[in-house]
Amino acid sequence: MHRLLRHRPSPAMVVACIALIVALGGTSVAAVNALAPNTVGPVQLKAGAVTNPKLRSNAVTGAKVRNRSLTPIDFAAGSLPRGPVGPAGPAGPAGPAGTVGPITVRQDSVTVDGGTGAQVQDGAYATGTVSVNCNPGEKAISAGTGWSDDAAGRELWVQRITPVVTNGAVTGYRGTGGNDSGNTSTFTLYVLCYTG
Repeated sequence: MHRLLRHRPSPAMVVACIALIVALGGTSVAAVNALAPNTVGPVQLKAGAVTNPKLRSNAVTGAKVRNRSLTPIDFAAGSLPRGPVGPAGPAGPAGPAGTVGPITVRQDSVTVDGGTGAQVQDGAYATGTVSVNCNPGEKAISAGTGWSDDAAGRELWVQRITPVVTNGAVTGYRGTGGNDSGNTSTFTLYVLCYTG
């Protein structure tokens, strides 16, 4: 033992011992300065310091929530009971009529020759075009066609139906029919006009 005391400690040893003493002293100071139960309040807590992960499950109960501090947005949808039905409000103004005004079917016809009446597609057929316009104050909403001779096997067809537009509104329709039946037939265009 006498031999150990003859050597001076190295500077590294001195620094390590001082660090050990400071570390142990700091722990004992923290133990002495520990807070007593129920001594931490709102003043000691920094804003936002208590977050959801730091709360124990079911730690916040109804008794701990201040009365009238929650709003409906704080609850899950459908979890709040509905209140009683309130009194009926005053009647609103009457809306526009929900039905379409009177509808009138307007029509016109054209006689179309029978073409060649060949049983092959020779392109030698006759056509006729007719236009039907609604009266002023009416709007054209639809159109259809018909033939006076609709026997089976007759080559009668509608080539086209196009709307007649006046000042941005549909005021009538134009239709063209084709005939290669060998018999003269009447092509009729029907237009539905309504007042609205």
